[in-house]
Amino acid sequence: MSSVRKEIYSQITEQLKEKLSQGTIPWRKSWEVGLPTTLQSKQTYNGINFINLCRNEYLSPYYITYLQCKERGGYVKKGEKGSWVVYWELKEIPSNNDEDVKRVPFIKRSIVFNLAQTSLYYENDEERRIIQCEEVIKGMELRPDIRHNTLRAYYSPVEDYISLPPVHSFTSEAEYYSTLMHELIHWTGHASRLNRKSSVSDEELYSFEELIAEIGSAYLCALAGIAPKTLDNQAAYIQGWLKLSESDEDVFMKAAIEAQRAVNFIVAPHVNSKSNAA
Repeated sequence: MSSVRKEIYSQITEQLKEKLSQGTIPWRKSWEVGLPTTLQSKQTYNGINFINLCRNEYLSPYYITYLQCKERGGYVKKGEKGSWVVYWELKEIPSNNDEDVKRVPFIKRSIVFNLAQTSLYYENDEERRIIQCEEVIKGMELRPDIRHNTLRAYYSPVEDYISLPPVHSFTSEAEYYSTLMHELIHWTGHASRLNRKSSVSDEELYSFEELIAEIGSAYLCALAGIAPKTLDNQAAYIQGWLKLSESDEDVFMKAAIEAQRAVNFIVAPHVNSKSNAA
């Protein structure tokens, strides 16, 4: 791993651990802001950029660079601090043969500001792309087997089905779909789909799988414009993730990558997202 990449990942990991130590899951939102999105191209941030930007508590989903803001005739408000995003850039490196050129990917970082941190923001910003929960499910190329014959929500990897309580058992329709989003991420890990390692009998793998499901469902909820359901046994899960980060400092980045793969499996045909948007 390059020194720049290691520095960026270490910085983000420490910030995430600090939030988790305070009992807060930083990528969760209790309001319907929408996905972190670059204002310039309307591309959504994903992966580790999604997690990093979700730590912020702004009312706008849009982000912009200092120069882009200036080009639009605006300015960043005094005292505001930007957020890091990372992206890959291909550089041409001459090889031993002068006629051959190798393209090598380098990780780079950029600072972006939420629109609410600038003079361009106005509170009734309606330029949001919100996909309804029903459309996410209906748009899936491969439909999951969803059963409503129990009062417990879970995914069965052995029989490959999702079990949910009836919709009327939830406090709201949004809570139902938020729970479904979480189980959908688990569903993508089946051997016939993304084939993630089984977590049934391994405590660390179980904790890692729950981290993937949490990040992935937070992304889906933001995409649909709903608030994520409060996680049962949240404190225990947080302690498990902090324990994982002690033995593997890149665990959040790895989970973000797997979560993004899961989200793409569910919504890729319908959502044009870009991981290196800046």
